[in-house]
Amino acid sequence: DAGLCDRKTLHAKAAIAKLSASEAAGRVIDRCVQIFGGRGYDRSYPVERLYRELRVDRIWEGTSEIQRLIVAGELVKRGTGVLGMPSAG
Repeated sequence: DAGLCDRKTLHAKAAIAKLSASEAAGRVIDRCVQIFGGRGYDRSYPVERLYRELRVDRIWEGTSEIQRLIVAGELVKRGTGVLGMPSAG
């Protein structure tokens, strides 16, 4: 953090990273299951386990909705520039 941001801004930036990573992983594993078809749900294939683990991780590590609320709250309080996002206008 090097003292450049306060704790709440850092928390929001971490929420952005967690949300982005979990959503991307979810899209990837959803596509994998789609490629495998019915076998994507078969426990003898690794893709089934990955699907279960990623789905649970999205819940245990802080749901995507909570991460979105954290980011939105920081944006409302401080504006888009604080999180390194382009400002509207």
